Amino acid sequence: RHSRASHYMMAISYVDNALWDLRGRVFGAPVFRLLGGPTQMPVRVYGSCLGFSIDPPLAGKRAAQLKKDGFIQQKWFLGYGPGDGARGMDLNVQLVKELRAAVGDDVQLLFDAYQGWDLQYSLEWCRKVEQYRPYFLEEAVPMSDLESFIRLSQMTTVPIATGEHLYGRWEAEQFFKANALQFMQADPEWCGGVSETVKIANLCSVHGVKLLPHCHNIHAALHIVASQSLAVCPFGEYL
Repeated sequence: RHSRASHYMMAISYVDNALWDLRGRVFGAPVFRLLGGPTQMPVRVYGSCLGFSIDPPLAGKRAAQLKKDGFIQQKWFLGYGPGDGARGMDLNVQLVKELRAAVGDDVQLLFDAYQGWDLQYSLEWCRKVEQYRPYFLEEAVPMSDLESFIRLSQMTTVPIATGEHLYGRWEAEQFFKANALQFMQADPEWCGGVSETVKIANLCSVHGVKLLPHCHNIHAALHIVASQSLAVCPFGEYL
């Protein structure tokens, strides 16, 4: 999954995060305070529902329980793609419909397609589910296909998210300049560490994009969210 940039940037990320941790220990302060926060405490998170059943009735039941537990943002994973034909598309749409019915209008529903779709499939799904108000569609197409991200952002009202597989602010800037996304999901364990993710947050503020850090390293991600303006980082991710 990291073949676009090998593993060198991930190694740099590990070193950078370790140095921030060490600095916090030396000064006796949490990293979010060293970065200038907290701007929110506690940090709000969305429930990332990887591993739960995506059978619509079962997912609806789980979503309703998560709402009771306080998760007013939930991300669900779309298990079918162009190779699954019309039935797969129907199941992807039914999942959205069932979740919206289960949680009502006051929960934001986020969706992830694993980079498994193409532009035409993505547009069809967006058209069929717009009425259920998805908060965003994540990684609809492969990260290397910037042109499809641009066109998708232009051709649908569903906000577009991506970024966990971007490696540094220079790659992120290409998406910003092209208006190819509304939500950036840089991962501080993969994109260059806390230092690089904060620089990406600064670029987000320039381009009017929200940063919701991918939470492979939840401690690093939440310290970043806690240090940034709510206008830039409104909440984080919790698996």
